[in-house]
Amino acid sequence: ASVSASTSGSGGLLGGTAIGQEGAMQAGATPMFDKEAPPQTPGQSRTDADDANSPSEGGSGSPSEADIAAEMAEREAAEFAAAEMSLRQALQDMPELAELSRNIIVDQTPQGLRIQLVDQEGRPMFEPGSAVPNARTRTLLQAAAKVVQQLPNQLIISGHTDAAPNPDPAMSNWDLSSARANAARRLLLEGGLTEDRVSEVVGRAGADPLFPDDPFAASNRRISIILKRAAPALPANSGL
Repeated sequence: ASVSASTSGSGGLLGGTAIGQEGAMQAGATPMFDKEAPPQTPGQSRTDADDANSPSEGGSGSPSEADIAAEMAEREAAEFAAAEMSLRQALQDMPELAELSRNIIVDQTPQGLRIQLVDQEGRPMFEPGSAVPNARTRTLLQAAAKVVQQLPNQLIISGHTDAAPNPDPAMSNWDLSSARANAARRLLLEGGLTEDRVSEVVGRAGADPLFPDDPFAASNRRISIILKRAAPALPANSGL
């Protein structure tokens, strides 16, 4: 069965998309043919003739670095789109989580594919003032783990709070956001993600609000999971 497509963003994930788009397709090998060498001119050695007819580096005979980078970017964008669609479908298959559609934001950023679990007024992801995730957060993170583990990209997990000070004076917002990010990491591992996939776990406190114009908004309290874009290939002569 298919349902209408929806866009990512704060409208929620359960707008109804089904997995119908194939991932990136790799181009097949291109056959190569031997060309008959042109006749030698008087005084020209065989080596000179070969050099004259061999394609220069970066010429039309081989793809340029820009072409390779563009192909990799296109393939990665298709993989991210398929991952986003898979996550939407996974949540759509969980009717008991329908009320949490506004707690999920999925979008693509310059860093990569970003999945955010955000608080809504009256629907927090963690117990107030603590790093203890509630049952809904556990379920959502385990569903996310099943999707992100299908891609090879490294992950950045960050925790965020609003601008209000934490009621517990023994734990600042920096401590709280770091502890929540690490709790999310543990839940992703429980969901099947391998330890080597995580490259960063950071706490941002209220330094990077989702809504800068309203730093005390509930949605500023969130967990962000970013699948990092692959680094571009280095040129062969870079020496690195």
